[in-house]
Amino acid sequence: MLTNDYYDLIVIGGGTAGTLCAIAAARSGLKTAVIERNSWLGGMACGSGLTEMNAAGFQSRPLYHGLEEEIFNQLIESGHGEYHFAVPMSSNKEVKVDRLRYDPEILKVILEEKAVSAGVDIFYDSELTEAEEREDCCRITVRNLYTTWNMEASYLADASGNANLIRTLGGDTIKTPEEKQLTSTLMFRISGVDIQKLNEFLNSGQLPSVIREGLSREVLKGKILALTPIPGSRDVSVNATRAQGDYEDSRSCSRSVIQARSQILPILEFIKEQIPGAEEATLSSIAPFFGVRDGRRIHGAYKLTLDDLENMTRFEDSVACGCYPMDIHDPVTNTVIWKVLPGVYHIPYRSLLPVGFHRTLVIGKCLAADKEAFAAIRVMPIMMNVGESAGYLFRLAKERKCCMDELNAEEIREYLDTRYLNN
Repeated sequence: MLTNDYYDLIVIGGGTAGTLCAIAAARSGLKTAVIERNSWLGGMACGSGLTEMNAAGFQSRPLYHGLEEEIFNQLIESGHGEYHFAVPMSSNKEVKVDRLRYDPEILKVILEEKAVSAGVDIFYDSELTEAEEREDCCRITVRNLYTTWNMEASYLADASGNANLIRTLGGDTIKTPEEKQLTSTLMFRISGVDIQKLNEFLNSGQLPSVIREGLSREVLKGKILALTPIPGSRDVSVNATRAQGDYEDSRSCSRSVIQARSQILPILEFIKEQIPGAEEATLSSIAPFFGVRDGRRIHGAYKLTLDDLENMTRFEDSVACGCYPMDIHDPVTNTVIWKVLPGVYHIPYRSLLPVGFHRTLVIGKCLAADKEAFAAIRVMPIMMNVGESAGYLFRLAKERKCCMDELNAEEIREYLDTRYLNN
């Protein structure tokens, strides 16, 4: 058993929310560590086959500033990122979303470089096994393949995406019953595509008829065939497989992954036959991660609701904003249920505060929200905004020498306004 140094902040999970939280905290002067089970930062953004961030803009303009703007601009300037505005969703052409398309391999490099340059200590291939929140500090136990060690910190951030830290601390969480869990996806990537021809086809409005053909042949298992050209390449990511199973049950989840993977080659042949520009396409990779849309959520000081999003409630303790519609991938009908929201909505700090804890924040999609609100706010740009704001607020708490549940709305807003203006 090894004992590591004391940190101001330890972030559990190095996905997009956790990474931006860590960078923001470290740049603010906090000694920060990230515990990440994989060997890269960015989580699903870099490892699931996703190549676009939905709702990165609003009304054909970029929405976010701070670290997000910095990262997005770096992708664009390197030729590996592009904004695309008012793009119809393949499952419903009436729903249009601004998005940032990107190369996930380049994003891996950018996130890691920014974290390292900020001074973040990264522990890859490592998992949390024990956690305790004490009156004056927090203590965790971490293991990798060879070693187990203890770490201490003033504060903890749960960026696991599934409330793993809160459960380890002994907190209550909410799990969606298996039969109601959102449909999961296994993404894949194809190469050798004529991108110009593909874009002409995608802009022609003919994709819905191709999807109907795929459904009638039972090649497609759901009403979706999302083809996303990857900037700087002749590659395209494909979001088309559909599978259902309990993501927390190993046997059930494994069956779902196998089921989704078995759909890929028939879908590829269908794409080559039906989609202009993809006639010579080859399968270049299958995502190593199953894209689970659902996840556990916490009992928080405030539960964000769909009514809050529809009414665009302006919370006094707002820490993040978003504009993605409610998007429920229904397991019963194998369709996507959409509800377009009226504008930019907000997420309150109280939804990051887990009931019964004082030195811990929950960032990422396991924050306190009802199922309908969760189906809107779960996308990466929103969670990146939550993570960055949380990173700054850990610094504020350190300055105040207080717990996270002792910060008030006025000082939260004043501090965040200052931080984002300075970025």
